[in-house]
Amino acid sequence: MIRVIIERHIKDGCLTDYLDMIRRARKQATAIDGFIAGELLQVKDLPTCAFIISSWENYEAWQVWCDSADRKAVLQDMRPLLTQDEKVTVLESSQLMS
Repeated sequence: MIRVIIERHIKDGCLTDYLDMIRRARKQATAIDGFIAGELLQVKDLPTCAFIISSWENYEAWQVWCDSADRKAVLQDMRPLLTQDEKVTVLESSQLMS
């Protein structure tokens, strides 16, 4: 299993539109084989800094979503709402803990 953390910084006044797009993206992602779960977290006292944390069965499942036309369309619509490009970090279980 892997986890993907996406950091986004939303422009002031755009949070409601951003949340609508995130709901749309999550619904589409759930249709991808290998999607396990996803959640949206916001920095306390700074709701325009948001993190999406999703769990995937494997990297290949994430890559299918990452490269999908649906995700690209959501990102295209979302870009005007952001102050900078998103930052994506893919985490996998450490072999050191085995």
